[in-house]
Amino acid sequence: MRRALLIGFLTLATVGVLAAVFGPALEDGDRLWPLAWVLWAPVGGLILIQRPGNRVGTAALAVGLAWGLGFGLLTVSSIMPAGPAAAWAELINVLLGVFPWMAIIWLVLVFPSGDYAGRAERIVGRALIGFGLLVTAGFAVNPAPMEETGLSSPLAVPALRDVAAVITADQSFLFVIGFVLAAIVLVVGRSRRSQGVERLQFRWLLVGALAFMSIMAIGQVVPEGSDGELLWILGGSAIPGAIGIAVLRYRLFEIDRIISRSVSYTVVVGFLAAVYVGGVTGLTSLLPDQSRLVVAATTLAVAALFNPVRRMVQDLVDRRFNRSRYDTQRVMDRFAGSLRDQVDSEEVVDGWVGVVAETMQPAAVGVWVREGS
Repeated sequence: MRRALLIGFLTLATVGVLAAVFGPALEDGDRLWPLAWVLWAPVGGLILIQRPGNRVGTAALAVGLAWGLGFGLLTVSSIMPAGPAAAWAELINVLLGVFPWMAIIWLVLVFPSGDYAGRAERIVGRALIGFGLLVTAGFAVNPAPMEETGLSSPLAVPALRDVAAVITADQSFLFVIGFVLAAIVLVVGRSRRSQGVERLQFRWLLVGALAFMSIMAIGQVVPEGSDGELLWILGGSAIPGAIGIAVLRYRLFEIDRIISRSVSYTVVVGFLAAVYVGGVTGLTSLLPDQSRLVVAATTLAVAALFNPVRRMVQDLVDRRFNRSRYDTQRVMDRFAGSLRDQVDSEEVVDGWVGVVAETMQPAAVGVWVREGS
């Protein structure tokens, strides 16, 4: 894809999102929602620049572009007088709203290489494309009034009213759930069979998905109008960010460290929060007249426990999620301890070479020693 065309797509996607954020189409509580999709197009464009022809990048760019155009058309239709132009703008917006969800599922089917890994992925992918085209046609010919303008589709076919109503009914969403489950099963199977770099790529996808679900779940309970609504932006950026790292292999090998740190700090924070709440509640019931002293003492106790608990939990988590770092650290600690008993420089060099060979496994190791040292 030519860079000029790519820049044009990125511009359209960004302008559309910003138009929805600052325009009159959305209510105040929904204005930040478009920003949750703002990273898809840039990530897709970057992948296509660095990995030309990779269909993961094409799908990511299409997701961002579809949302950007959809938000832009939603803004246009909200300020236009009722008429054929407004009806066309809303219809295209409705049709574009179908596309991103289909593209995300399809992206999972071809991740990370950009091609179908097997026959099952190809069957599900083609069925997904067929279903997407069917739903798109259903919305196009549906004569029912559209939500924003109250006008019927310019392509409405009254004779197909009943068929279109069935295709676009809420029950059709069950098919989407079926495609999602099928994609998850297939990607988990590919992940379990993967090795080396590909396995790390699947781990990044998993971390992005978990971060998205966790942040969005927290965002559901954030009060409207608060700064906490910025979580929607962070959550929406989690999956495209992880996909970009995985496909471009940027800091790919840090995934084990990220997983281990995330798990360990979650456990530590949860444990210390339980200790704090339990300590304050229990001691306050025993010493009701000393509540301030109880809170201060419990806070100091939790602060004192943080580092010991963190080190213990980090060690346990590294054994499970970051084994290479755990083993490397053990080798280095053993070598550092042996230095206290070494006085012969040759033995020190031999020990150092052994550490490098064991932890990094290079093809060859050489040591330059200055004469007279």
